[in-house]
Amino acid sequence: MPLLLRPATEADTARLGRIGRDAFRDTVSLVLFPPHLACKSPTGDPDVDEVQWRDDRSLQRMRDGNLTFVVVDAPDRGSEAGEIVGFSQWELPAPPNAAPAQANQVALPGSLDQEALQHLFTALDRESHRLLGPDGHSNMWYLMLLAIDPDQQRRGIGRMLAKHGIDLAAKVGKDVFLVATPEGKPLYQSLGFRQLGDSFDVLGTIYSAMLWSSEPRVTS
Repeated sequence: MPLLLRPATEADTARLGRIGRDAFRDTVSLVLFPPHLACKSPTGDPDVDEVQWRDDRSLQRMRDGNLTFVVVDAPDRGSEAGEIVGFSQWELPAPPNAAPAQANQVALPGSLDQEALQHLFTALDRESHRLLGPDGHSNMWYLMLLAIDPDQQRRGIGRMLAKHGIDLAAKVGKDVFLVATPEGKPLYQSLGFRQLGDSFDVLGTIYSAMLWSSEPRVTS
């Protein structure tokens, strides 16, 4: 069936939570939802907790003005109906004199390792500022998350989603920043991203900060 890229709606968030859980089940999810905290699950199932937590995060990001796009495996060409098979979430540059971002209102289940989550956020933010300067990626398009249904790999879904964001950023003359896992790094390199600095380890996952520039690179 044909693949269709479209903006996400709030009604899509339940599916996004499941894709996010499945995409990162064997990597970061193992750290954020460790077995020793399963007994603190409010639902009795940490998998359910993670899906709900990711649902809520996606919804908050949409309501905060961030962009989310989905790729749908459409039953009919041009139809927006069908199964969502991947999504991307983008943080845009803050407009001048914008109000400070609101505090995170997403409920954190007991099965989530909050210390590990904060450590991850802090480490990624620290690398952004170390590599890009005091403003970090605040003046760039930032790819917060790209996730593909594991059963739908190798169909070009990730490329569709990443390139769509790049094209939108290029139209307004903005660079694109992201932090890639080893699995995603080859895709981003093929789209013209270059690595900034050395790769770094956070809670057992190796990350690489990467930049796509809206200005053509000058080679000698």
